Amino acid sequence: MLNVQAAEYKNPEFMLELTITGVGADIRLNDISIEFEKRSGHSTMSYEVNSSVIAGINELKIITFPFMNKPWSDGQTKDYHEESEVKAALYVNGQGDSDNKILLSQIHLRPGLALDKMASESLPIEGLTDVVLDDKSQPLSFPVITFNKQITAIRKSLPVQANYPRWAWQDGQIIEDTQENYDSLLAAYREIYDAYKNKDRKKLLALHAPRSAEYATIFYLDGGVEAGHKTLNTGEMLDDTDFRLSEFRTKNTKLDIYANGRMARIIDVASYHPFVFLHKTMNIVSTMKFGFYKNKAGKWIMIR
Repeated sequence: MLNVQAAEYKNPEFMLELTITGVGADIRLNDISIEFEKRSGHSTMSYEVNSSVIAGINELKIITFPFMNKPWSDGQTKDYHEESEVKAALYVNGQGDSDNKILLSQIHLRPGLALDKMASESLPIEGLTDVVLDDKSQPLSFPVITFNKQITAIRKSLPVQANYPRWAWQDGQIIEDTQENYDSLLAAYREIYDAYKNKDRKKLLALHAPRSAEYATIFYLDGGVEAGHKTLNTGEMLDDTDFRLSEFRTKNTKLDIYANGRMARIIDVASYHPFVFLHKTMNIVSTMKFGFYKNKAGKWIMIR
């Protein structure tokens, strides 16, 4: 499998298949969070991850921590359960042909076992090195909760074709965790918020245009930006009479930098951005997710 690359496919589709059992986990691809689970339980899911894949070698990462009790004020459970585990597998296949997928990387992590046994059940893949484990660093800290006893498992992937699209965020500035960046990114959120508040559809379409253009590429859509807008339902909340725009919130929020320093967002402990949409009669929150990069001119661009 050493020479298997996505170049075998005209329109490659990348899928990340996950299983999480009895443990808190953040599963990342190229340092972009794909799934973040704070509670105990058992869940199996799969995500199309074309937007997080890059040409060349990709990095699959699992960060685990003893899950959170309910309520959160009770903190984390003391230790990992022996049966807790996370499985993550990255596949590629031709568009619409998932029956013939090829494994690019895989990690099977059992954080309740001894360090030398934690990743021993990961599948051997020709051409790939073993999983690299780290039980010393503590990378995840949020405004209200710090996740302790973290274990990180990292594994590279087989190479993705060199002509796979290069995303705009890959060429952005390296973002530093500064008050200036927090304030300027918050202003970018405020611009989007004001467009929703003023029902300025033209402004919203313009602000979403870079993201919509890339999603047209990601999903192999004909029609460029307009096709991306349609797929992403850009501005749909302007027409939804069941929901109302929340207040603009900054309490307990932080600048969250990811994609190895190339993208950022502002979130609170529940991963909510500074504004959401609230159902007028039921206890339902409609969240919107934003990912920004900072271009060479220093401007924040919504790209995810």
